[in-house]
Amino acid sequence: MSTYREMIERVDEARPNSFSENLKLKWLQELNGKIAADVFLLGIEEIRAMEGKYPEGMEHKPLVSFPHEDIYELWLRAKIDFANDEMDRYQNTMALYNEAYTNFVSWFVSNYEPAQGFL
Repeated sequence: MSTYREMIERVDEARPNSFSENLKLKWLQELNGKIAADVFLLGIEEIRAMEGKYPEGMEHKPLVSFPHEDIYELWLRAKIDFANDEMDRYQNTMALYNEAYTNFVSWFVSNYEPAQGFL
């Protein structure tokens, strides 16, 4: 299971950019919070407790791991594309992200009952 730092390093290698690690961490934690709320149905206090401050948060691990952790890197690439105003690239990356996210959610709901808890 990758840390946020490892994910950011892979994205930076594949898609060089000038955005700070702090901002990229924030973008990844944004997705993690959405997954916690929308898929895992965690409460607001549980979600807030997961957020890590920079730079310590770089060593945290997101909720979703292999084989579905690619959603984080696709999300981060899309955020970079959008911020760079590269709309064609953004749309392509978001299409890949949406497919990966849908696959993850489908797998999750077929294996777990979020309302009953999974942790």
